[in-house]
Amino acid sequence: MKITSTLTAVVGALAVFTPLTFAAVESEGLAIYDADLEARGVSSCGAASTRKHHNKKKSKKKAKAQAKAKANHVQAQINSIPKQTQQQQHKHKKVSSARPSHYYSSASQKSTQSASAPKTTSAPSTGPTGSTGTSSNNLSSFEQTILDIHNQDRAKHSASPLSWSPTLASAATSWAKGCAFKHTPNNPYGQNIAAGTSSTFGATDSANMWYDEISKYNFASGIYSAATGHFTQMVWKRSKQLGCAVQECTASQLGLGSGSSAKYVVCNYDPPGNYIGEFLQNVLPN
Repeated sequence: MKITSTLTAVVGALAVFTPLTFAAVESEGLAIYDADLEARGVSSCGAASTRKHHNKKKSKKKAKAQAKAKANHVQAQINSIPKQTQQQQHKHKKVSSARPSHYYSSASQKSTQSASAPKTTSAPSTGPTGSTGTSSNNLSSFEQTILDIHNQDRAKHSASPLSWSPTLASAATSWAKGCAFKHTPNNPYGQNIAAGTSSTFGATDSANMWYDEISKYNFASGIYSAATGHFTQMVWKRSKQLGCAVQECTASQLGLGSGSSAKYVVCNYDPPGNYIGEFLQNVLPN
C-alpha cells in the first residue's frame, strides 16, 4: 500500500506538474520567437534588449538635432544675402548682346562675336547694298528716339550724325519678328541687339546700355573686345546710316525667363564697324 500510495502520489505529482511545465516551455518559446523578430542577431537577454531600444531613442534624437542644425544653417545663409541682391532678383531683366555683326580678324578665323563670315579687307566707304539714308521726317517715336540718342553720343566722339535708312530698318524688322536673341546670319550690316522685360524697355534703354560700355573701352590701345563691341559700333566714324526695329516677344523666347512679355530691339549699321586694325581711326576719345 505504501508503495502504491507512493507511486500514486508520484504519478499524481506528475499529473499536476506536467501541464505547468508545458505551459512554461510554451511561454518561453514565444518569448524567444518575439526576441528573434525584435532583435535579430542580438542576445535575447533583458539587458541587451533594453540597450537596443535605448540606442534607438538616441539615434532619433541625434537625427532631429542634425536636421534642425542644417535648417538653421540654410536660413543663416539666406539671411546673409545682401538686401540689394534679393531686390535685384525681382527687378525687370534686360540684356544686350555682345556680338556686333561685323568683326573681321586678320587671322581669318570666325569670331564668336560675329554672325558673318570673317574678312580681312578694309571697311567699304558705302554700304554693301547701296542703301541711302533719309531725313528723320515721318519716323515713329521709337525710331526718332533711338536715332537721336545715337547721334548725340556720336557727336561726343567727333563722328558725323547717322541718317535713317528704311532699308536697314526693314531688315531689322524682319529679323526681330522671329524673336530669336542672336544675330542675323550672313548679315552685310553691323548689328546691335538688346532685350528687356520692362514695359518701358525700348530705344532709350537699349542705346544707353550699348553706350555705357565706354567705361570698359581702352582708347589708347584700340583693341576690340566683346564687352565694348556695342559702344564701338555706335560711334564708329565711318558708319553713315542706321535702321532699327522693336518687337514684342515672350520672355522665354529671348532667354529672359517665363511668365512675362519682353521687348526685342535690333539695330543695323551701314557701313559696318568694328574692323580689326581700324579702331584708332574710327573710335575717338570723348
